[in-house]
Amino acid sequence: MRYSILLGAAALVAASPAPQAFDPQALNAAAPALTQGPPVGVGPSAVTAYQQGAAQTDAAAAATGVASAQAAKRGLEERTFGWGWMQKAPVAHAAPAVTPAPVAPVPAAASTNTGYATTPSGCTPVDWTNTWAFTSDPACATAIEVGTYCGFINPLDPCAPQPKVGDKPQVTDTPASFKANPEYQNQAKSAKTPAGYKQSFVNLQGATTGAGYLSYKLLGSYDVNACSKFCDETKTCTGFNIYIERDPAWNPEQCSCHEPETLVNYKCSIWGQDVKKETATNVGQTQDGYEVVITGSNGYNKGTYSPPTPPNCSKPTDCGGKLIDQPRYCMGQKTFPGPFDPSLCAAYAQAQNAINKKSGWFGLFLSMFGMNKGACAQFQASYLEQAGIGYGTHCRLFTKKFTPTQATLDISVGANSNWGCQKAFTWDVDVSASFNWGGWSKKA
Repeated sequence: MRYSILLGAAALVAASPAPQAFDPQALNAAAPALTQGPPVGVGPSAVTAYQQGAAQTDAAAAATGVASAQAAKRGLEERTFGWGWMQKAPVAHAAPAVTPAPVAPVPAAASTNTGYATTPSGCTPVDWTNTWAFTSDPACATAIEVGTYCGFINPLDPCAPQPKVGDKPQVTDTPASFKANPEYQNQAKSAKTPAGYKQSFVNLQGATTGAGYLSYKLLGSYDVNACSKFCDETKTCTGFNIYIERDPAWNPEQCSCHEPETLVNYKCSIWGQDVKKETATNVGQTQDGYEVVITGSNGYNKGTYSPPTPPNCSKPTDCGGKLIDQPRYCMGQKTFPGPFDPSLCAAYAQAQNAINKKSGWFGLFLSMFGMNKGACAQFQASYLEQAGIGYGTHCRLFTKKFTPTQATLDISVGANSNWGCQKAFTWDVDVSASFNWGGWSKKA
């Protein structure tokens, strides 16, 4: 099975207008989150799957109109005050344009010592026409040749030699001997857990999958410290998976040369979900008769995880994996399939506040007493899992600030046992941006 690459944010799951404690039926009825992971076998040496900027833009677009806390029986806009003005009726506004926060690029290669395996001479494509879109790319200085992209090897072409890191030999083996190789198993069993991490599983014959996939790259050896550094350099990373994969030395699909030699690849994948035994479901695949298998798979999670602080928000407060169930003060909730990324909730909350301000829905009078039902003062970002595998970031917007002790909803019990919450945090939102209401400039 090939695993798809997430090039943007996955489709969001919209909750009903009236916030509920938790609605597993709505999530079960929605399209399942995309199960992802590093490409198996033939492919590039590094892939970045999660594009945070695009995901933030989609999250902001989830605020499509005016929203308020459920507690209000009548809109503030319907009331006339004795000061001589009446607030205009609310007008729905499209979500304002949001400039995504800059994201540090994920390194494209694991090492400067990145090269390619060797394809036997005389190997040629069979019944194949180069139809890649980049064949007409005017940026290419020379004509496209089989197995190349602007002079660089395209590993997806027939017979193309595959990327490797380090001076690893090509070997002849079998899937069974690869999985049983004591050297590979010892490398996994003897690996020392990096500082700041906890080992989740050791020496499995499957790699992690799930909706929380971020990126992967090849390593020159079974180097857990290099893999943990890769995770540490990525703000949304909460854990990693390192494993050894039996890959073809060249792409056998539509190639005149069959039965390719084996290239032993050390892969490091990073995740925005819990990396645990239940997620190690990728056991390889067959590619034109060549069997890709996995062994020596170890999983690690950060021992203490503190998510980053989005702009104009307070530092995160840990809710211990439980949701805040306060529907009277909830002005909206959305679930975004993908990795755990609290910046999506921040973009959603701030876009909602911008819409409410533009419509005059912030409510000056009530905000004087800390009772503003039209402004998101705090949001909770939690990460949901389904059947033990990462699903997506669940956002709840509140008009009132709550403490971690008030997060009491455990969604993993009772009828919701198919669902769970891996982590949950709250952030207070700065709602002090200026707006004009009735000719008065005020602070919300």
